[in-house]
Amino acid sequence: MVRIKHRYLLFNILYPTPTTSASPSSSTAPPDNEKAYIHFSRPSPSHLNTSLLLSLIRSSITFNFGTYFAALTAPALRLVYFSARTSTGILRVPRAHAKVVWASLTMMDTIPIPSTKGGPSGSPIGEEVKCVLQVVRVSGTIRKSEEEVLRRARREVARARRDVEEEDQRVLDGLVGGGSQHVSDSTRFMRGEEEGIEDDDEAEEDVD
Repeated sequence: MVRIKHRYLLFNILYPTPTTSASPSSSTAPPDNEKAYIHFSRPSPSHLNTSLLLSLIRSSITFNFGTYFAALTAPALRLVYFSARTSTGILRVPRAHAKVVWASLTMMDTIPIPSTKGGPSGSPIGEEVKCVLQVVRVSGTIRKSEEEVLRRARREVARARRDVEEEDQRVLDGLVGGGSQHVSDSTRFMRGEEEGIEDDDEAEEDVD
């Protein structure tokens, strides 16, 4: 009996546009001191669940590659993990057609918003949320994908802590007249170098 081979695509959903709000000033661009990765990496809309996301992925495969590839990928296509809080998911795909599904994810750029009838808070029919689906790792086992999710989560926590420490250092430098500015600059440079080293293996493809 031949075992069916799979690949696991770890992906992030990024939101390049700011969230909408009733206040006109809130829809403007984020302030300069706001980190880009915080602005793009935010929780997904509350209505986006596993079934809806999987349906959108299947629709993207059908639209871009036709019903033939949609039928080939359908039996093995499964969203094994999705977190709306972190906008992260793991998609199981057939190994032979992993690149087809990968391309379909890349071509997805919107998430529809369900319309609600009546009241000023109702969403107009056809309104959509702009998004980018970024595949960050292809693994041969789900365990490798889970390990990558944990590694990235730890890295984001460490990055946020460094940002807070650097902000505190800038405030302290301002209070003491900038006497330790050269220390802060060298620290930021070294941390930037370390972060670059950590990011070198993000595109690594595991073919276990």
